[in-house]
Amino acid sequence: MSTIKTHAIVVRHADYRENDRMVTLFSPNLGRVEAICRGCRRQKSPLLAASELLCAGEFVLFEKGERRTVVSCAVQDSFYPLRADYERLTHGLYLTELCEAAIQPGQEAERLFLLLLRSLAHLTYGDAPAGRVTAVFLCGYASLLGYRPRLGRCVRCGAAVEPEAGRAAHFDLAAGGVLCAPCALHALTEAGAPMRIQAETLRFLRAIMKQGLDLIGEDLPMPDEALVLLRRYVELRTERTIRSARLLS
Repeated sequence: MSTIKTHAIVVRHADYRENDRMVTLFSPNLGRVEAICRGCRRQKSPLLAASELLCAGEFVLFEKGERRTVVSCAVQDSFYPLRADYERLTHGLYLTELCEAAIQPGQEAERLFLLLLRSLAHLTYGDAPAGRVTAVFLCGYASLLGYRPRLGRCVRCGAAVEPEAGRAAHFDLAAGGVLCAPCALHALTEAGAPMRIQAETLRFLRAIMKQGLDLIGEDLPMPDEALVLLRRYVELRTERTIRSARLLS
């Protein structure tokens, strides 16, 4: 028997019995942690806030064998204002579910944890459109999980690909990167034809890769198809259905 203290965010919960709740915590140093909050659904329970989705704080867990119980939580942020904005809330839930799908028990994921917290903060307290925040998050998410999109050279032949105004570019979702014109033409005859995108979309994606979350506050316009591409690319590589994806407009 031991006690564990860790920073974490609730990425999933499910009611259990009459007043309890099972929670999935995302810890930067412990990865995925399954725990039970006993009595948290009682109106005056000190664990009521700690068992809510998106609650971030310092959790104290009692561990006995393979079972973990939430003893207390010093809440640092509940991102509560999101609940007053349906669009921003759905984007927040989407990012959270993607992280929940990626984390593993005992696997450190500090950079992904910080990416999620900072993205939720932008959605909650920032002015940038929700889609822009999500697009930037998805690029960082893909990079941290090992499938950073290749945007500088053709994924087939290695030739340099430069965006030209008024001329379409092509992105191969399965291969994970852009195609030069000859390779794109050849791919059109195969199954899984590449996605046709604007040159402005390619420039925006490259800017994300260079600036990360700093791009959220920049004036560089984001074509609508940038988010469509990134969602399709990331969801293609996720090994399970992201249910909250259906809520996004």
